[in-house]
Amino acid sequence: MHPEARLPHRLLASIAMACALAAVSPCRAQAAGDTAQLERRLEQSLKMIEALAARVEQLEKQLAAKPAAVAAAPAAAPASAPAARIEELERTVGQLTAASTRDLRDPGLPLHGFADVGWSQRRHAAPGERSGFAVGSLDFYLTPQFGTSIKTLIELNVGVEEDGETVIDLERAQIGYSFNDHLTLWGGRFHTPFGYWNMAFHHGAQIQPSILRPRMLDFEDDGGILPVHTTGLWGTGSWRIGADRLTYHLYVGNGTRIANGSLDPNPAGDDNANKVAGFALGWRFGGALDGLSVGVHGLRQAVAAYDAADALQSRTRLNMLGAHALYDSDGWELIAEAYRLRDRDLAGGASHGSHLGYLHVGHSLRDRWLPYARWEKASLDQADNYFAAQANGRSYTRRMLGMRYNLDPRAALKLEFNRTDDQGIGRAVDEWRLQYAVGF
Repeated sequence: MHPEARLPHRLLASIAMACALAAVSPCRAQAAGDTAQLERRLEQSLKMIEALAARVEQLEKQLAAKPAAVAAAPAAAPASAPAARIEELERTVGQLTAASTRDLRDPGLPLHGFADVGWSQRRHAAPGERSGFAVGSLDFYLTPQFGTSIKTLIELNVGVEEDGETVIDLERAQIGYSFNDHLTLWGGRFHTPFGYWNMAFHHGAQIQPSILRPRMLDFEDDGGILPVHTTGLWGTGSWRIGADRLTYHLYVGNGTRIANGSLDPNPAGDDNANKVAGFALGWRFGGALDGLSVGVHGLRQAVAAYDAADALQSRTRLNMLGAHALYDSDGWELIAEAYRLRDRDLAGGASHGSHLGYLHVGHSLRDRWLPYARWEKASLDQADNYFAAQANGRSYTRRMLGMRYNLDPRAALKLEFNRTDDQGIGRAVDEWRLQYAVGF
C-alpha cells in the first residue's frame, strides 16, 4: 500500500495516542510549571488537528481520483512532501497534547443555578417594609468531580437587600469523601441536617413548591430563628432494609451566636468553645407504602447573644428535638414538621419551652398545575433569652394558599397569598406574592 494511502490510519493512531497521553498529562504539566503557556499550546494543537483532518480529507479525495497512479507507484518510493509535512504535524500534535494540562475530551466544569424575579403587595405591614417588583436571588452551584469517592459542592448566592445593596453569600462549601453507601464524610459549611424542608429545598426558588419557606425555617440572613446552617463535620449514609431504606446524619460544628438581633452560624470560626452536636434518623418506606418517609432529629449547643457593641448579653443552652413526615406519591405532596425546644439560661435562670410546626399540602393537576396550602404556628416563650435576643423571635401564626404552574420542567410561575398574625405587630398582615423562577 502506498504511504499516502496509510495516512488516515496513522493519523487516527496519532490522535488516539495524543488523547491517551493527555490523560496522564497532569504529572508532566506539574514539571512544566507554566499553566498559561501550556493552555496556549493546547489551543494551537487543536487548530493543528483541525487543519490536519482537512488535509487528510483532501488527500483521500485525490487518492480516490487517481487509483491507477497509486497502483503503479513503486512500493519503495519515498514519501511525498505533503506526507512528510503531515507526519511532522502528527508528531507536533502528540508532543503538545502530552504536555497539556487538560484532557482534550474534558468539557470543563459545568455551572448550574437558579434565578427568580417577583412582585409583592402587603396590607397592614410594619413601617419600612417594601412592596412592588423586586429581583429575587441569583444562585450558582458547582459540583466538581474528582473520581467516584471525592465529592464537592459549592453554592454562591447573589441577592438584593431591602436597601438595594447587592450581597454575595457563600451558602454552602462542602468537600467530602464517600467510603461506601453507608458513610460519606463532609467538611465545610452545609445545611444543618434536621427536618425535611431544610434538607430538600435549598436556596434555589424554582425547586421548592411555594414562594416562601416556612417562616420558622427562614435562612439566618433573612431573619430565621433556627440554626439552618452549620460549619463543621457531617457524616451521613444509608442502608437498604428489604424494600425500605434507613438514613442517618451525625454532625458537629461551630456553635451559633446571636449578633444585632440575628443568628450568625460562625462560618469563619467559632466565637467560643461551645460546639453544636446533632443527629437525624430517617426511614423511607417501600412496597405498599412507597412515597412515605418519616424522621426524627435533635441538636444541642450553647448560644451566646451580643449587643451592637459586641458585649455579651446572655448565654443559653439550646436543646431541640423534632420529627417530620412526608408523603409524595399519586400527585400528592404532604409535609409535616414539628419542633420542641427546651432551653436553659446558663446564667442560672429557669428552663423555657417552645413549640413550632407546620403542615403543607399540595396536589399536582395534569403535571403542570399545583395548588397548595400551608399552615404554620410558632409558640415561643418570650422569657427565653434565645428568642428574646432575636429580632424575629416572636410567636406567630400563618395561613397560606398558592398556585404553581410549571411552564417547563425548569421554569415555574407561582401566585401566593398569606395572612400572618405576628405577636410583635399585634395585627394580621395580608400579603400577595407573584414569582417567576427558573433553573439552569
